[in-house]
Amino acid sequence: MESSEIATKINELQQLKDSLEKTIKAAEEKKREIEIMLQGLIKVESAQIPQVRIEEAKKIIASSREPVPHRTNRKLSTGVTKIDELLLGGLPLPSNIVLFGAPFTSKDLLASNFMANSLKENIPVVILTADKDINQIKYEISRSLNVDPDVVEGFEDEGMIRFVDVYSKSIQSQSTSKKAVVIDSITNLSLILKSVEIIEQDILKSYPYYRLVFISLTAFVPQFDEKVFMKFTQQFTQKRKANNCSALYMLEDGLFDQKVFETISYIMDGTIEFKIVNSKQYVKVVGLSNARTREWVEVYNRGETFDLGSFSLERVR
Repeated sequence: MESSEIATKINELQQLKDSLEKTIKAAEEKKREIEIMLQGLIKVESAQIPQVRIEEAKKIIASSREPVPHRTNRKLSTGVTKIDELLLGGLPLPSNIVLFGAPFTSKDLLASNFMANSLKENIPVVILTADKDINQIKYEISRSLNVDPDVVEGFEDEGMIRFVDVYSKSIQSQSTSKKAVVIDSITNLSLILKSVEIIEQDILKSYPYYRLVFISLTAFVPQFDEKVFMKFTQQFTQKRKANNCSALYMLEDGLFDQKVFETISYIMDGTIEFKIVNSKQYVKVVGLSNARTREWVEVYNRGETFDLGSFSLERVR
């Protein structure tokens, strides 16, 4: 091969090499672009997963719902089967019921199941909290529903859960709910009454009744003169009953004089009492027109709900 041919071949190969290098460089740049796009899509997909889970969980809950009934038997399920049986069908509609007992008894489980069951029945629930963080309440409801806490957030967005937050300001903190009605002070009783009434009026435009859970009356007892507190409690409960609400009021045992409990019970339609004796837990129904027994019945915790020992109509006195 002559020198001129060799020079030509070298030039061709050099051009080919340069072309390949440009192609490789362009391919590497394209590869980086694709990697960036892929990472972005993965982030978007990950961000969408909770919303997908929320919608799926809502569908599951909705599929098990019964239509919103104008109840002829005037009873609402508590969400705990054995308590419903004990009450011959559930809580009267309307009614005001005290859940009374020592801390860490199953009264808290009953309250969370009552709230969760409201969502299952497609009935709004109003939660007034004076001594518990809203996120904690949402978490307890989510466990009773066996869903992700984000699902409960979704129900709040839809207006199925309404919060009146008397707790956050008392600990000088921001409310953990953007949709809650925040009360500036536990002593502002008129604002508490008015706020619940406004929520109530809005709910009753679309629903025949609703549920309410008051967490808890215990926080109010030391803040007021007994007459002021009782007047507030009477006004609050009378208004709820007049507007077709079944409400539970949490009350802790051992933190105030027994006379206070007796006076509060007199205002209410009945109480469901819990106690612990020798490491065993018991429940008893006081007041209320119908119950299978008025005796103490043993409670057996079952995770996010509880069971009861045997009781029979023959034991009613």
